[in-house]
Amino acid sequence: MKKSVTRVLLVATALTTLPTIAMAQDAPQDTDTAFGDIVVSAQRIDQRLQDVPISVTAITADEIETRQVLSPTDIGRLAPNVNLSSVTGGSAGLTAYIRGGGVTDGGYIMSEPEVALYVNDVYNARMQAALLDFAEIERIEVLRGPQGVLYGRNAAAGAINIITKQPADTLTGNVQVGYGTWNERRAKGYLSVPISKDGKWAFSLNGIVRARDGGRQYNATLDRKVGKEDFQGGQFDLAYKGDAIKGRLNLFYVHLNSDGQWASNTVTNDEGKIVPLSGSYRTVLSPFPSYTTVTQKGGSLRLSADYPGGTITSITAYSRLKDRWGEDFSGGVYPAMIGSPGEAPLSLFERESRSKSWQISQETQFAGELADDLVNYVAGLYYFHEQGDQDMNSTIFFAPSSTRFHAATDAWAGYGQLTFNATDQLSIVAGGRYTLEDKNLNATLAGTPAISRDHYEKFTPKFGINFKPSRDVLFYGSYTVGFKSGGYNGLASTAEQLATAYKPETTKAWEAGVKADIGRTLRGSLAGFLNKIIDRQETVNLNDGGFLVENYNVRIAGIEAELAWRPVTGLQVWGNGSVNWGKYLSTDSVVASVIDNDPPSLPKYQGTIGVDYSLPMGPGTAKIGADAAFRDQYYSTPDNLEVGHVEATQLVNAYFGYDVGPWTFQVAGKNLFNQTYWTTGFGFSVINPRIMANPRTVLATAKYSF
Repeated sequence: MKKSVTRVLLVATALTTLPTIAMAQDAPQDTDTAFGDIVVSAQRIDQRLQDVPISVTAITADEIETRQVLSPTDIGRLAPNVNLSSVTGGSAGLTAYIRGGGVTDGGYIMSEPEVALYVNDVYNARMQAALLDFAEIERIEVLRGPQGVLYGRNAAAGAINIITKQPADTLTGNVQVGYGTWNERRAKGYLSVPISKDGKWAFSLNGIVRARDGGRQYNATLDRKVGKEDFQGGQFDLAYKGDAIKGRLNLFYVHLNSDGQWASNTVTNDEGKIVPLSGSYRTVLSPFPSYTTVTQKGGSLRLSADYPGGTITSITAYSRLKDRWGEDFSGGVYPAMIGSPGEAPLSLFERESRSKSWQISQETQFAGELADDLVNYVAGLYYFHEQGDQDMNSTIFFAPSSTRFHAATDAWAGYGQLTFNATDQLSIVAGGRYTLEDKNLNATLAGTPAISRDHYEKFTPKFGINFKPSRDVLFYGSYTVGFKSGGYNGLASTAEQLATAYKPETTKAWEAGVKADIGRTLRGSLAGFLNKIIDRQETVNLNDGGFLVENYNVRIAGIEAELAWRPVTGLQVWGNGSVNWGKYLSTDSVVASVIDNDPPSLPKYQGTIGVDYSLPMGPGTAKIGADAAFRDQYYSTPDNLEVGHVEATQLVNAYFGYDVGPWTFQVAGKNLFNQTYWTTGFGFSVINPRIMANPRTVLATAKYSF
């Protein structure tokens, strides 16, 4: 491993000789090798990507399509220091980590990550329906590091903003069909129609229907393939694009029905190695039939109006979520392992969840310039309300228990950020956000009430300095504070633990970086960061089916780089990578069980190297591309138990396509060498499950655009 780390350090050192990137590159052009300007809204205003003084990756629509970004878990290989995987409860939830900051218990209505998920600038508190492929996506912006001023709520590690395509002012659309692994079938369509002669009014519709059979794993006890899934999703947009006034109404609906997630129980063999009890992670043993059903619907209304020197924007949003899942976390245990008679595997850790929640938010923002562009400003007010109910029924070693949750959150914030343009090359940034949050819990655990009311307040500042010696080079440095309020431990073993709120956490972050275009054919970025996290909220295994949340002080530091190069027409070579260090330092907890451990989901190094190539062939254009994503070993849980240890991975993905006229054909494959690996694991007694990641998958698509 030391040799691997050394190699990555040498690569990172070499990259410092290149003023470097932000990986949101355009697709290769057939007649020009130069990179074009990419406009992002990472700082809540439209800017050139290379002018944004933070670590941000923008994944374009072409990259989303060619590289088969079908869910948030696919983002991790396209942006450094990002690890997105499924939760342990149900098959639809998302566990998000950026720079080692995230959450380990995302299946509860009280769970709140350190990574904020946004869709069209609307914060989504629940990640149980973090699905992408139903929408026509314009780009995905991944912001790394605390976004304590402009994004604020639960963005202490970073933010992901998914921007869907707005209705066009001309008639346009596409129809796509696909077929893939496990008999996956999909049909997807998009239609945008102008409804006024001047093109200012337009609407769009898009939707998808997809299904796949079982086959991801085989259940030897039930004698059937598992992994079946059915999904439907749709979106409607109505837009008005006036000269001074603009508006967009967005409505969406998604529904997923699957036979859930299946854990693979493990044992330690005679060689001391942890192996699946069934002999293969592709074979599971539990007699309990897993399931997941998720329905989410909602909408947002965005209105903006220009005034002298600026724009006022209002974003109002509402969504409702229903989530049901059931799973046996033991993965199936042979009776002899607990001294019982019989041969058929037993389910020893059954858990079923029924939850429903809704949220509403309103944000009013002012952005513009003062004193003939001497000062640029962004300021706003934000309100958020969420409430939800969840019934959690568990049977652990045949002993049933139940917990009922009702949780509510109200959050208010005011924020502002000023950029003082001292010269054409030098600017100073100063900003801050003041947050107030009220949280309420009314729950019962095994019939015992657990009630708590808690209030949190925090001011999070930001200071930065930017230097642009030329249009194509930016140097920047910043100090930022991120904040995540306290909360409640849904995995608590007792009502007292549940009703005792854990403390809020604060992240103090220093970052310095450089971005540059060199000769218009080489684009790169390099950033170094240091995060000091005070009272980080960590979920610790109590080895009895329950978990405790403790607060720890943590230090994480790292280097990130991204690079894209177009040496000749049609060819693009790209890559990203990171090197990290992190440790738990101290705590006032009486348990103090993870001091000096590695933070979860923080590999010492990770990176991706890819290539895209297009060339004329016959009447059309052939496209081919591949990428190799490598990642060092890491621990998925803060206790650093071996069952949660994820080994180093090397995944190869590729695609081949052909464009001819309005038609686009493509075959894409992920994990082509079919590497077996897992995303997490935990254990106590004879229950030591791991959750398998996807094996090799292939998807063929045909698309007609007009």
